[in-house]
Amino acid sequence: MLSLRMEFRGYVEMRFAVALFLVLGAAFARSQEVPEYRLPTTFKPISYRLDVTTHLENKFTFEGVVDIKITCLKATNTVVLHSNNLNIDTKGVAVSDGGGKVVPVTGVGFVTKTELMHVKCAEKFKPGNEYVLTVPFMGNITDDLVGYYRSSYVDKETNQTRWLAVTQFEPADARRAFPCFDEPALKATFKIRLGRRKHLTSVSNMRLLKSTPMPSNPDYVIDEFEESVPMSTYLVAYMVSDFAYVESKNPEEEVKFRIVARKDAIGQTELAKNAGPLVLKYYEDYFDEKFPLSKQDMVAIPDFSAGAMENWGLVTYRETALLIDPNVATIDNIHRVAEVIAHELAHQWFGNLVTMKWWTDLWLNEGFATYVAARGVDYLYPEWNSFQLENVQNFLQVLDLDSLQSSHPVSVTVGHPDEIAQIFDTISYTKGSFLLHMMNTFLGEETFKQGIRNYIDKHKFSNAEQDDLWSSLTEEAHKEGSLDPNITVKEIMDTWTLQTGYPVLKVVRDYAAGSVTLKQERFLTIQPNSTDKKSCWWIPLTWTTSSVADFSQTKAESWLNCNTKNYTIPLEIDDEWVIFNMQIAGLYRVSYDTRNWMGIITLLNNPDEFETIPTLNRVQLIDDAFSFSQIGELDYGITFQLLKYLKHEKEYVPWLAALGGLGPINQLMKRTPNQGLFQNYMQRLLANLYKRFGNMTVELDGFEEIRFKNLVIAQACRHKIKDCTEQALALFKQWMKTNDPDTNNILPRELKTIIYCQAIKAGGAEEWDFLWERYQRSNVGSEKAKLLSSLGCSSETWLLNRYLNWTIGENAIIRKQDAITVFYSIASSDIGYYVAKDFLYRKIADISEYFQPRGDRVGRYVKVIGSQMKTKEELEELNTFISKSSAYLKGADLTINQTIETVKINTGWTSKFYHKIINHMV
Repeated sequence: MLSLRMEFRGYVEMRFAVALFLVLGAAFARSQEVPEYRLPTTFKPISYRLDVTTHLENKFTFEGVVDIKITCLKATNTVVLHSNNLNIDTKGVAVSDGGGKVVPVTGVGFVTKTELMHVKCAEKFKPGNEYVLTVPFMGNITDDLVGYYRSSYVDKETNQTRWLAVTQFEPADARRAFPCFDEPALKATFKIRLGRRKHLTSVSNMRLLKSTPMPSNPDYVIDEFEESVPMSTYLVAYMVSDFAYVESKNPEEEVKFRIVARKDAIGQTELAKNAGPLVLKYYEDYFDEKFPLSKQDMVAIPDFSAGAMENWGLVTYRETALLIDPNVATIDNIHRVAEVIAHELAHQWFGNLVTMKWWTDLWLNEGFATYVAARGVDYLYPEWNSFQLENVQNFLQVLDLDSLQSSHPVSVTVGHPDEIAQIFDTISYTKGSFLLHMMNTFLGEETFKQGIRNYIDKHKFSNAEQDDLWSSLTEEAHKEGSLDPNITVKEIMDTWTLQTGYPVLKVVRDYAAGSVTLKQERFLTIQPNSTDKKSCWWIPLTWTTSSVADFSQTKAESWLNCNTKNYTIPLEIDDEWVIFNMQIAGLYRVSYDTRNWMGIITLLNNPDEFETIPTLNRVQLIDDAFSFSQIGELDYGITFQLLKYLKHEKEYVPWLAALGGLGPINQLMKRTPNQGLFQNYMQRLLANLYKRFGNMTVELDGFEEIRFKNLVIAQACRHKIKDCTEQALALFKQWMKTNDPDTNNILPRELKTIIYCQAIKAGGAEEWDFLWERYQRSNVGSEKAKLLSSLGCSSETWLLNRYLNWTIGENAIIRKQDAITVFYSIASSDIGYYVAKDFLYRKIADISEYFQPRGDRVGRYVKVIGSQMKTKEELEELNTFISKSSAYLKGADLTINQTIETVKINTGWTSKFYHKIINHMV
């Protein structure tokens, strides 16, 4: 599943979806209760026959019956499985043995807290024997965006609301749709039959075999689907709707590929229709394993909580993640859709074909899908250079987030379903992905790829854990000689996946002796009272010096491991500088002494020689300098000396790193007396770039060049470069005067979000209502997302309050999936911050109720506000609010603790550096 991950790349909706977390042992205190929430190992399912009839059109209910063939593993007289919020006809629950003999049921019980159902029988089940458990059930098709839920849209032709019902089962919500053994290791086959009204259609994981009239109701038919391959319950999927589809027509394709969407949006499927089959074939070749199904449907859902979900044979998406209107799509929209398609199709191997045994190893699904998706996009658009950019963004994002005490390991113990939901986060996705990139680098492409192929072949249609992956990679690495025979991948990688955080490599130079001694410790934004002696990583070492200046060797020359406290290497005595971590091949920061930093800065500030240091290492130097200054280990004077080189920096990613490093300072300067001084500094910093990119009407070519311009214009308008604001307002006014502004949007497509926001910020009700009307009329998901976010830029508090009130409750106008986007866009502005905070404090009970059963979503609201707090008084205020609101924050404890730590970091920085840093900006 693609969560709406926090990221460095400018997608507003992705930025918040991160559920944030707590250190193991503190955050997951409830994990002691794991057995209470896990199924006993007395039975395993073999197959399901699932019949479900769906009633839409104001009734919004479903009923069905499931027959589960199970094998007894241990003698017992009780079958325990999952059921949550279902109405079970307990009198209809039945058990029979393989010969059809009835096993009398003496009682059916439910434990709400653990979501378990107990079927007690009169006689004991015998190990090795097979039985069939039959359970009739009914349920409501809710608007909760989990389980079997409803979505809707307005038909453009008739102006009527159309309803559909669709599933979302990951991680633990299949139990909301039918009684089942809802754990990933309990794979089984599924034979699904769906009852629906005649004028609708249904789809499921497998091909439709036949449709027959329903004997009991002439208005309904029954769709029967072929039996599935063995799969986990969270991958089961079905939908009843009036959607249309387009089919990929390539006769050479062995897999039937369809894109399914509401009929008004079916014209936006061209990219998905072409990209899907290409990426699927690429993965078949890369993994050397055929896609095991005969069809692949990809469906765009109007209401969808995540980004997308990898259900086998029926991948579901937000409309913004699958549909593209070529007349309005930006380069980021195209990249987003390509990336999500590649991510979900990668899951067909990593997650579906081979599934983690338990959610502890969720990263095996999500880290791999994220990593392989970057390769898939690179295959589709090789001219974009997007694979390198993805790795840079992952590197920056993980180093920032994983420097907190309240982070968690990549492989983390979870128990209660609330905990599972909260680890669909940046650590599982982004850190997991970068660690795979790091392994690929130190093992070599061919060894890595073959090791992955061996892993898939060995565990396909089954389950695995990370030790199984380490084993396959080690075996191949030793076979090919790409890893010392005395070292295993497990020995290296367990240090990266089983403990929280990442290391800083301490470089201690002896200039007289011509040597450097290396040490390591965990990097933390809040410095501990004593050095962390326990944490230790196997760090792949690569380096170069001023006398050699060769950055091409990215494979580890040696290791700083957990057996070596200090590691010394010789250098030339006259070397001006040494730089470690070539091309950011490893996940670690590097700390140098002042003399070494000044040698690097001297080179960078030479416009003829700064490119001696390649782009990726310039990125790390910028990011490391900011980070060490933030914690007080490097004088901010040195960091701002380094930034002076940017006047001749022409590449996108170093600027991305620099503006990313300045972002937190901007955040802490907002709403303070020194905000204007920082704004002036930013205007000077951006002056040359703005000359290059400042004309909004000039369209550029090239993925990075377009992104570079978008970044510069956004920063220029944010920091009130006069010409930027004037251009935006003039263009918006011109657009408002055009005939049919929906069809004739004259604004530069790549800059629309920036222009919208500037106009709404400077305008009043007239501009706001104009843009709101465009939102209501738009038929394009990506365009609606831009409009929705931009409407939060208003400076009118009454407009902001009205907008927020439209996001929650029974009469909400904004789709539930988009409520946090609205809140974030408002909370991010100077005026909107106070409006949003007041709304959160007053409406916390309503917000919590609205998002049930997903308590983790409420934490995102607290995080958005808390991340902008920076004084002791605000920290006390936040703690008081959290204490008073604890009943409404259940399921969000990880995010809450993350937020509190962030406020402490902000408070510490403000007290130490707020007054000092200004000296470097005047």
